[in-house]
Amino acid sequence: MKRVLVLGTGYVVKPLVDYFIDKCKYEVLVASRDNNHSGLIIAGRTLGKRVLWNATPPYTELDEMVKNVDLVVSMIPPSMHVTVAKACLKHKINMVTTSYISPEMKALDKEAKEKGIIILNEIGEDPGIDHMGAMTMINQVKKEGGQIKSFKSYGSGIPSFEHNNNPYGYKFSWSPRGLLTAAQTPAVYIEQGKEISISGENLFDNSWLVDIDDLGTFETYPNRNSTNYIDDYQLEGISDFYRGLLRHPGYCNSIQSFKDLNLLNDKNPQQFNGATYKQFTQSLVGVSENTDVRVAVSDKLKMKPSSDIIKQLHWLGLFDDEKIPMIKGSNADVLLHLMEKKMSYKDYEKDMIIVHNEAIVEFENRIEKRTATMKVEGRPFGHSAMSRAVGLPAAIASRLILEGTIRSKGVLKPITEEIYKPVLAELAENGYKFESKSSVI
Repeated sequence: MKRVLVLGTGYVVKPLVDYFIDKCKYEVLVASRDNNHSGLIIAGRTLGKRVLWNATPPYTELDEMVKNVDLVVSMIPPSMHVTVAKACLKHKINMVTTSYISPEMKALDKEAKEKGIIILNEIGEDPGIDHMGAMTMINQVKKEGGQIKSFKSYGSGIPSFEHNNNPYGYKFSWSPRGLLTAAQTPAVYIEQGKEISISGENLFDNSWLVDIDDLGTFETYPNRNSTNYIDDYQLEGISDFYRGLLRHPGYCNSIQSFKDLNLLNDKNPQQFNGATYKQFTQSLVGVSENTDVRVAVSDKLKMKPSSDIIKQLHWLGLFDDEKIPMIKGSNADVLLHLMEKKMSYKDYEKDMIIVHNEAIVEFENRIEKRTATMKVEGRPFGHSAMSRAVGLPAAIASRLILEGTIRSKGVLKPITEEIYKPVLAELAENGYKFESKSSVI
């Protein structure tokens, strides 16, 4: 019987563990600092075992866990992945993670090949399904003798149309704290042959609307450094290359208002001493407690008190006389507490993932637009679409590694047929399937 170590108990871990235990009949060790949460994920199944792990140096417990399993899936914060990878290298144990490859992780490629192991990264939804769909489209075009002139890829995890029912058009199917990183990460893409660089500070000032056939109009903003993938996708010299995120329209201005009010600042924790949200917000804009907080915030943001942004901030609770339920914290702690309270999914509500790739392709006698779109909704009272979109690709790839179907070694992404073909095939069996279209333009 194969043994798998799963590190972490976040939003997306349960579908992964379910796959290992229920489908593969693997013994699964779930390691976390929260033994109660591990217990909920294992749900009394005899093949699941809880391991209390505080993830603190010198990581001797990690070393002991890794050496006694056949594969490690790391679903903890990305800053920890290299530490886990080094333990896997020491004991020649394969590793899977859904996170982006960092420079430090990439530097382990040679050693991973020498040790004969695979450290497979970026095998979730975005990154992950987007890569696999992209490579399917790109390789098909090449087989047909076409040349891709423009390639754009979009990923999203948003409320379903049915349950898009708050003023922000967004809810959390993942940790709200991840918003801090996502909202402040610089981005680069290629437009008309020129490299466009966007600072983290100006990220949401560079958004626009995009139409997705049969789904509607969404807002997009650039996702990290797209140019890192031009070589991976073998699209050197391409005129347009863009990787972006999709949101319901209005999202970007809303998040920019948080930035303008310094609400994303997670430094300099302060004592609240029974302060209310209203008093906290007044302190953010530097006015006294007798000042109308709506007017003060409107003045700070240079907009009318009747604007949608002010109404959103009011709905979130930042103007309320309710006391902040924490003794000490940062501005971001206050914001994230309110967001988690007001912007989480109810058990009966459905999230939605969309992965959409589109290419302009030049053939000898025509130019085509090709699209591949995946849209999946979550299950009421069950797994979210996002948790399965992240957990299933990682679980399927892990099984393929353990069974010897994936034989490549090194620090890899799912951009080779050996990986993406069988993973996409099984995802399709689980309802995660691309619908492809092409038209002559």
